[in-house]
Amino acid sequence: MLLVMLSGSVSEMDYTDKILFLEDVGEQEYSIDRMMRMLKRSGKLAKLKGLIVGAFNEIEEDQIPFGQTPDEIIFELVKEYNYPVCFNFPTGHIDDNKALVVGKQVQLDIREHDVVLTWD
Repeated sequence: MLLVMLSGSVSEMDYTDKILFLEDVGEQEYSIDRMMRMLKRSGKLAKLKGLIVGAFNEIEEDQIPFGQTPDEIIFELVKEYNYPVCFNFPTGHIDDNKALVVGKQVQLDIREHDVVLTWD
């Protein structure tokens, strides 16, 4: 997750009242866990208004199994927050990659059987 590598730099983004989108390719589960814990411990996850989790592809096998998938890692760290969280959003390094609008006001509505993301 490139956004973690930008922490403390002039390129670091403001997480306050944002809907954050996460995806990655070619990482190991322990590395995803470490990056997500950094976001939580720095208070960034608490500032969000919502979270969209896209594809985590080509997860590298660890010599010793980590014990959690990326979705399980993320859910464990955000379940205490009172904002919508969507998993398996069709965006990321996948064949049927759907585009997201960046920098617009959006509405994230998570329903029992679908997710609606709208913008003006």
